[in-house]
Amino acid sequence: MSGKDYRIKLCWGIESGECPNLIQLEANLKKDLQKVLDDSGWPECLEQNLSSRQIKPLNQFYISISGCPNGCSRPQIADFGLLQARQPQVIKDICSGCTECIQVCREGAIELKHGIADIDSGPCLFCGACIRTCPENALITKNQGYRIQVGGKLGRHPRLADELPGIYDRETVFDKLNNCLKLHQSFYKPGLRFGQVIAWQGISEF
Repeated sequence: MSGKDYRIKLCWGIESGECPNLIQLEANLKKDLQKVLDDSGWPECLEQNLSSRQIKPLNQFYISISGCPNGCSRPQIADFGLLQARQPQVIKDICSGCTECIQVCREGAIELKHGIADIDSGPCLFCGACIRTCPENALITKNQGYRIQVGGKLGRHPRLADELPGIYDRETVFDKLNNCLKLHQSFYKPGLRFGQVIAWQGISEF
């Protein structure tokens, strides 16, 4: 039943490599996620609970990956969503206060303090636009990886995914995915979505 037990959606930017907002094009990401799913016991869980004819989209574990915070692949409504992230850091000795980064930041997360760019990590969505824009290379990458969102779904009772705090590297993403799959299996019954498990059990750590 492998291949029918889950869906993996990549945004156009990752698929094509041509989107100007794409933070990073990672090789074999989809293949590696498939391996985590295949090795997790999830296909066997569905096989024990459903026949192949009964497997519909609501029964599949849905993963969505976006190459930037725009979320074109809609990770906010996936069981497990990933958004590529690039956290900026200011090199104060280089910054001239030209305000190019302020003008490009759509979140209003940057302002000048004492003539030097200052980044508020609260509203920052880690898109990396300020890093790409800085004419002096005064903005560098402090951390790069993925934001993780879990438990989103549509249907009669839609639910936006919960975001786990932080930016995660590739291997940690795989560990978190495996933890989510194990948790889902432990409560699984036909028609039950992962978001319902999270909500009913009050789970916030994975």
